[in-house]
Amino acid sequence: MIASDGSPEGRGAAGRVERAVPGADAYVGRRNAPPQGRQLGRPAGKGGERIAIVAATDTALKLRERLEADASGATEVVGIYDDRLGRRTEAAEQLPIEGSVADLLAYTREHDIDHVILALPTSARQRVDYYLDKLRALPVQVTIVQDAEEFGIEDGKIRSMAGERLVVLMDRPISRLGIAIKRAMDIAIASAGLLVAAPFLLLAALAISLEGGGGVLFRQSRIGFNNRPFTVLKLRTMAADAVGQDGSAQAVRGDPRVTRVGAILRRTSIDELPQLLNVLDGSMSLVGPRPQAVNMRIGDRRYSEAVAEYVLRHKVRPGLTGWAQINGTRAGIYTLEQAAHAVELDLYYVQNWSLWLDIRILFRTFGMVVTGRDAF
Repeated sequence: MIASDGSPEGRGAAGRVERAVPGADAYVGRRNAPPQGRQLGRPAGKGGERIAIVAATDTALKLRERLEADASGATEVVGIYDDRLGRRTEAAEQLPIEGSVADLLAYTREHDIDHVILALPTSARQRVDYYLDKLRALPVQVTIVQDAEEFGIEDGKIRSMAGERLVVLMDRPISRLGIAIKRAMDIAIASAGLLVAAPFLLLAALAISLEGGGGVLFRQSRIGFNNRPFTVLKLRTMAADAVGQDGSAQAVRGDPRVTRVGAILRRTSIDELPQLLNVLDGSMSLVGPRPQAVNMRIGDRRYSEAVAEYVLRHKVRPGLTGWAQINGTRAGIYTLEQAAHAVELDLYYVQNWSLWLDIRILFRTFGMVVTGRDAF
């Protein structure tokens, strides 16, 4: 597979993501793009839609009561969150508030949530903007308890829940069904790929060992789905004592840190094959934005800080290959302009995901690996 991740063991790096309802961008002012919660409902793990409610209002109180009264087991309220913790309204006094929206973001790093409902009135448009900006990097559906016409969205997406009409402001980049299909494809192809790749991995491991000076595998912490850290696996291609292996120093063509065996492995992309294990354990997908080294730098700044929309890449699982990799970023990213373009390509994938797009990317990746295009 094609890596383009900016680490010394990679080959360089490499809108808006939310599917806001038509008309919603004009309202929320968006740019366009090519502590654990208390259990309020049924016990966790029963398979229903997991919901967080934002804003401790009378609407939140009514909505929580209706959701808890639902005997179908279709929903689970994980908590109420509000950034105005010092403003104790009558409704807030009756609600078990878990904390601020920052606490909600922290909660989602460890626990999956499907849906965030903003329980705010029409008049609170600045607060809606504020919360949307906080929530926009989460891979969840965000709705508001509003009438579509009052909210200024004539053709917006509407859903009903607990007797309330909800206007969808942001949707999940991939539906629950799409996630299941994508995961099934990942497991099937990665399992077959490991069987086919086993002889090449054994030969590569033997060659690395004979060349001496360090272990066979290279492990590095990366940021993955929903900003969750994980350990990426690669075959070692650089000298064991090479500097910059924390990801701060990107590999360049003719990099002296690369060993003779490593150069062959990188040119053929065999060094990436251990990431099929990352795919099987669910920390990666076959296709998605490449996971970047935490310390990867563009100039004097971290990549994650240099490009404002960078965090939105994490709304889907990172991939062995991706839309950015087959569109020029495999050759490396060393300038701010290149970095911004790579993120734009990644966000295009997030916003436009389909099973067919994944298949297209996999076929084009195979062609690039066979020809060795842009590999170094």
